[in-house]
Amino acid sequence: MQPPIVILTDFGTLDPYVGIMKGVLRQRGFGGPIEDLTHHIPPGDIARAAFVLWQSVAFFPAGTVFLVVVDPGVGTSRRGMLLEVQGRRFVGPDNGVFSYLLTPEAAAWALTNPAYRLPALSTTFHGRDIFAPAAAQAALGAAGHTFGPPILDPVTLPPPPCTYQPPDRVQGRVLHADHFGNLITSLGRLQPLAGNRWRLTPWLGQDETRLVTLHGVELPDGRTVPLVRTFADVPAGQVAALVGSTGLVEIVANGASAAALTGWRGGEPVALRVRVVAPQEEAA
Repeated sequence: MQPPIVILTDFGTLDPYVGIMKGVLRQRGFGGPIEDLTHHIPPGDIARAAFVLWQSVAFFPAGTVFLVVVDPGVGTSRRGMLLEVQGRRFVGPDNGVFSYLLTPEAAAWALTNPAYRLPALSTTFHGRDIFAPAAAQAALGAAGHTFGPPILDPVTLPPPPCTYQPPDRVQGRVLHADHFGNLITSLGRLQPLAGNRWRLTPWLGQDETRLVTLHGVELPDGRTVPLVRTFADVPAGQVAALVGSTGLVEIVANGASAAALTGWRGGEPVALRVRVVAPQEEAA
């Protein structure tokens, strides 16, 4: 049984681009399942695509091939890449879109084999001409070295901040707003323990793991809001913070858009107000 191919793009669904890539997958002999992760990444937003991959990959089976086309540099000298990491394969541009997945065990190759692309290449649709054919070959089991030379220096985005600033702050920023207007931050992952204690493990290794007590989340305008458990705990017309499904802190409202209520525009700083639990207190 062939593994699934999961497609992530910024193409939207009005135009035929995603459907054309699926046609190329079939034309190249791939007969397995094709899944759509999302096609509504904001146009050219590489960091948002990198986050969505980080958020999603663990919920697909080992062997899955991800076909990722968020590619503002299409037609330039940027490389195409096959990445193998976490028991899965990823095909797309080497522009930082795979940054949040990279580990020391990752292996990558450039997409230079002419047999793994369409005969005529456009300068505007490498999703069709290069990435879809390569994804089909990846799903059909072609060895990594057959795609092209190894890539030892993949392009990476700087990790979003999640950094302890003594004595009482963990500094981060708002990454983006989701469809509901919840503001997703770079603060976390947070694991609840007994009482008001939390284990804070920065999600991309930005800092070391700490045991903390939480005393609120400082918004970009300087207000500190409480950390609540559910959306229903937020009073109408107000915003608060909660730990979302990713383990990251989100700024939320109850039945409303926190982005609208806060006037969010993008990239603003946000902070956890904390007290770090001293080693002698940890067993108490």
